[in-house]
Amino acid sequence: MTQPSISTRRQLITVVMLVLALIGGLVRWFAPQPSVARDLGSMLMVLWLPIVGNIIAWLIQRAKTPKHVPQGFAAGTVFEPSARIELTLLAADTPRLSRPIRAGYFDGALVVGSEGFTTRLAVPSDGEPVPEVPCTLEVQFLRPELALARLTPGVRFALLSGRTVLGTGHVLP
Repeated sequence: MTQPSISTRRQLITVVMLVLALIGGLVRWFAPQPSVARDLGSMLMVLWLPIVGNIIAWLIQRAKTPKHVPQGFAAGTVFEPSARIELTLLAADTPRLSRPIRAGYFDGALVVGSEGFTTRLAVPSDGEPVPEVPCTLEVQFLRPELALARLTPGVRFALLSGRTVLGTGHVLP
């Protein structure tokens, strides 16, 4: 899970509002007691209030975000199958994309509804998946305790590589 970055535009707006609030505070400090300048300073300080909620929400999100989340399978780790799946690749629009999964290990994500699980497929050299033909593969989950609770036998899923859907399938018993 990656922490979403705050857009540059939003950061700029926050800095501008802070500067306006500081200017308003200075104007209010140096302006005589009953004056339009003092009222204008108060208005500039009030402009900062909506930004305070954003800062509090950002701090809460930052406090809840885990400090270290594994990004994927470590290089050189041994393949330990967690489950077996039946996968059917989707037909590709271009010939170059018609064989996206080659022999060896293939990293991707199995998605069920709105939940995704990082996986590594073991693809045998004589059993590379072909589009629109079901094939049986062994799969290893990065976090098997979470994935196996949701991916029980018979559950249908989609296989993703990045943001591209490569195929669909179901978990075998």
